[in-house]
Amino acid sequence: MGLLLKYFRKNLFQVIFHVTFRCNAKCGFCFNWRDINTGVKPELSIEEIEKISKSMPSFPWLMISGGEPVLRADLADIIIIFYKNNKIRHVTLPTNGIASGALLKVCSEVLAKCRKLSLTVSFSLDGLGADHDEMRNVKGCYDFVMKSFSEIKPLRKDKRLNVKFHTVVTSGNYTKLGGIIDLVKSMKPDMHTIEFVRGDLKDKNICLPPQGEIPAIIKQIKDNYEYYGGYSNLKSHLSPLNKLSKIIQREYLDLCQEIFCKKEQVMPCLAHKLSLVIYPYGDVSFCEPLKQFGNIKDYGCDYRLLIKSEPAKKQAGLIKRKQCYCYHPCFQYLNIVFSRKRMAGAVLKNVF
Repeated sequence: MGLLLKYFRKNLFQVIFHVTFRCNAKCGFCFNWRDINTGVKPELSIEEIEKISKSMPSFPWLMISGGEPVLRADLADIIIIFYKNNKIRHVTLPTNGIASGALLKVCSEVLAKCRKLSLTVSFSLDGLGADHDEMRNVKGCYDFVMKSFSEIKPLRKDKRLNVKFHTVVTSGNYTKLGGIIDLVKSMKPDMHTIEFVRGDLKDKNICLPPQGEIPAIIKQIKDNYEYYGGYSNLKSHLSPLNKLSKIIQREYLDLCQEIFCKKEQVMPCLAHKLSLVIYPYGDVSFCEPLKQFGNIKDYGCDYRLLIKSEPAKKQAGLIKRKQCYCYHPCFQYLNIVFSRKRMAGAVLKNVF
């Protein structure tokens, strides 16, 4: 019932929390590269995070980001705070797999203390062997990923844990995408998500694949999603979304092609209603591609005051007036789901 009300009211659905800008990789396609490992400010304390969480409404989905999230020693405590205060039911945790011990510790503690929570661990994999090492600028990074995936396998007996791989497609690796897909299939994860590179990148030689190659790449990705058949682990908490997840994935890829061609908001964006992005020092925005509009600490770590502020209203207005556009999957998936017209069209298109 709570999710149904959120669907019709269109209020906060997901929070993306960049818990740290510390990282043990040096990816040329990182969109946070300007802040990585600068250490210029203190990260939000656990007390400040508790205060922020208590000021926020309930919402179902917490997406952790960084930096490398597991480098934050109190990551499990952060997730538990949002579980207790905001009734989150799903957490996505991306990782480069280098710090496997820390990852195992976080997953074990969260699964033990958050009994009504499902957890997705997403391993980054952007090439095979030395290709992945080169993209991440860490010697042995590929081996770290394989080791971490192997070590987390015993936890998969808990059906609340979903383990997937995630690949970023760029001008440098798109010709080898088929090999990556085949390798991941052989490892039998729960899912393999694939997205196009985005943002202001550190390495200016890295960009989207050539426009003429996009349709073929999208077909590869669609075929891959067909193989996995949607997010089966969402069944216990978000069964309607589970049943529609394969359709949503396909519709998102069609939307990507439209956005690449038109370079504008193809459908209304609801980021200002459905999402909040929190950065390690307390800076916030409604969407990752947009600049931060304020710092929640300036509002006493109170979400309610922040969301009513003039800077928040100004960014919300920018989004509503379609003065921005992106193909970020975290936001476009929700735009599709919360657009009854687009969702109905997607269902009809994929059923008939």
